[in-house]
Amino acid sequence: MASEKVSEEKQTITLEITVEPDVFKRSLQAAHRKNARYFQVPGFRKGKAPYPIVVNYYGEDVLYDDALNDALPKAYEAALEEQSINARSMPRFDIKTISGKEGLIFEAHVAIEPDVKLGKYEGVVAYRPDVTVDDQEIDHRIDAARERVSRLVPVTDRPIKEGDSVTLDYEGYLDGEPFQGGAKEDHVLEIGSSSFIPGFEDGLVGHNVGDEFELPLTFPEEYHTENLAGQDVIFNIIIHEVNVKELPELDDEFVRDVSESADTVEEYREEIRQEILKQENSQADNVFEENILDAIVKDAEISYSDLMVEDDIDQMIEDQERRFAMYGMKFSDFLQYSGQTMYDFRKRQEIMSRKRIERACVIQAIRRAHEEQFKLSDEAFEEEIAKAAEEAGVSTDVFNSDYLKSDAQREDFRMNIEVQNLLEWLRSVSIATDVDPEIEDYEEDKEQGEDELEKSEDKKVQDVVADSDADLAESYDLEEDEE
Repeated sequence: MASEKVSEEKQTITLEITVEPDVFKRSLQAAHRKNARYFQVPGFRKGKAPYPIVVNYYGEDVLYDDALNDALPKAYEAALEEQSINARSMPRFDIKTISGKEGLIFEAHVAIEPDVKLGKYEGVVAYRPDVTVDDQEIDHRIDAARERVSRLVPVTDRPIKEGDSVTLDYEGYLDGEPFQGGAKEDHVLEIGSSSFIPGFEDGLVGHNVGDEFELPLTFPEEYHTENLAGQDVIFNIIIHEVNVKELPELDDEFVRDVSESADTVEEYREEIRQEILKQENSQADNVFEENILDAIVKDAEISYSDLMVEDDIDQMIEDQERRFAMYGMKFSDFLQYSGQTMYDFRKRQEIMSRKRIERACVIQAIRRAHEEQFKLSDEAFEEEIAKAAEEAGVSTDVFNSDYLKSDAQREDFRMNIEVQNLLEWLRSVSIATDVDPEIEDYEEDKEQGEDELEKSEDKKVQDVVADSDADLAESYDLEEDEE
């Protein structure tokens, strides 16, 4: 095996790698052994034809795919070692010559370490949102706590009204015939939730337990089920039960039930205030951190291979495919459903990929510039493991055996801690401003478009998931998609 560096441009190296004929022939023979049972040559029992006979009968190229799978990785890894290359992407191969007589000659294109020249990274001025907590936020948290311990009380002395929880049977008819998905028994519906088509919940208001009645409605013109869109229908309704949610009084007794540290309403409000402050400050720090990194990136000179971007986008797509597979769907079907091509998706993801890579580049460069400052000692490393184990609610032995099994996992854990320490240091040496920076028109339009796209895609994912959920099919035919 021989290798030669053909070119190096924008942190992408092209190698020409040669696998000698006698070496490549061994890969062809290995491919023959692997697939021998599939070859049937006249005069030989199936799977018993020797290598030369199979090549003469079928042609050598029938073995190329498996021979390449055998030869390429070995030759590529040997070339990286020979050329002392630290690859930072998956390789891309171009086959130039392939045959048993001439051997294998191919080019390998691979990303190498990005080149980073740092500018200013200490004393950076960056936007950090102002953090305040108003009484309305505290009231909202308290209301949520009261909701969690609320109870349903039966209603027998008045008609149904907004906020009631109603248990009912319904069956829908189109042109006098029941339609699919239009019937359900003992369905629980909260009046005012807007989870059904317009008019359904309003049509229950004023009725009482035991009422049986007809409810005429018209489906929306743009309803997702085509045969019901814009159609006049009639629902037969039976009201079985009506309950109203009863919230506990906000007093000291309630506080002692829901809080581990507060005894009075005043103490509880202060406890919630501090919880919100902690969360808001954490979020503000994240924004501050991102803006610091973006400012450092802007002042730095960074050169990196487009192959790293392609790999990052590929990883995003794999993540999406796994996500959709959890719902028994294909990501490609979602792209088609939402009017997108894979090219469209990749172009949008490129913006985020480049930002992620550039931030990682400057973090790595600063980490190297301050290696001794952020390098964890063995003692500090063990302390971090003990802290993580405590947060996970397990012993350090269990944490080590379950989460840090390999040297690579331990190194990743160490690096993550060092990077977090670095980011904390960057925040401490940067200057926070609460003045929201002006965004260039292009950036503003881009971010707005990304936000709208994200919302749109989230909505479409919900629709697709709902459509594919067989257990919810009956109710979904009537229910409007919730945002």
